[in-house]
Amino acid sequence: MSEQFSGYAIELERPEEIQAGAMPFREMLPSLFATPEEIDPRGWYRIENQGPVGSCQGQSLAAVTEFAFRVALGDIEHFSAMWGYLRSQQYDGLIGRDVGSTLASGLKTATEDGMPPERVFPYPGRYITKIPREAADAAQPFRIQYHSVCRSYDDVFAFLAAGQGGVQAGMSWGLTPNREGVIEAFGRGRGGHAVAFLGYSRRKDRNEKNYLWMANSWGKDWGNDGWAEMSPDAVDAACRQRDTVMIGYSDLTVPTPRKVDFTKMRPLG
Repeated sequence: MSEQFSGYAIELERPEEIQAGAMPFREMLPSLFATPEEIDPRGWYRIENQGPVGSCQGQSLAAVTEFAFRVALGDIEHFSAMWGYLRSQQYDGLIGRDVGSTLASGLKTATEDGMPPERVFPYPGRYITKIPREAADAAQPFRIQYHSVCRSYDDVFAFLAAGQGGVQAGMSWGLTPNREGVIEAFGRGRGGHAVAFLGYSRRKDRNEKNYLWMANSWGKDWGNDGWAEMSPDAVDAACRQRDTVMIGYSDLTVPTPRKVDFTKMRPLG
């Protein structure tokens, strides 16, 4: 998959639609709540490879919604990335063309339709347009209840640390991790890409802020086995770009900090 195009239809994004139903997450938190020292998702989240398909929005959507329901329910099945891609393409009016999809339509998919297990709609590794009839029924129990727009590193960190779920990010893509899989600076690119923030590491910057764990959908040959640690400065620089969108997804109906022992989360089969 070329890094110049990965499937986020950045030019068609509708940020006003995303903002319309968003909850002001950080304003609803108590001033003090316990935050885990780290949230390391590498032991329980499986890195995917979208291959020659522009499905990064569906891949990252499946990642963040799966994270939310893992926190809520414990062991669940992997969610279908292809459903997340094709259903959002239907909302975008793009079905039939492998040109990506928007986060706005991914959000509509997750909140109105839900996300079905992968076994109902497995990832085919190529672009198709037919959605299994049973996928819609299987998706209904797994609908996102609220979302929050993240406008800074502090927003993303708070969402993750408070056990709400994962954060999906769509941006102009020019990010290249170093040999350790670390991204220190944000760089714009010529295409759009969507990824998932699923935790934060023990690595800290000069202000004692944790680096965020980013899951990419380009397989384990990218970054550190498919992961990158993104610096707080890089996240804030990305957030300052007009075409960056970051959405926190939660199974909760109202933002409420919840204590989660992430060390006990196991890989899904």
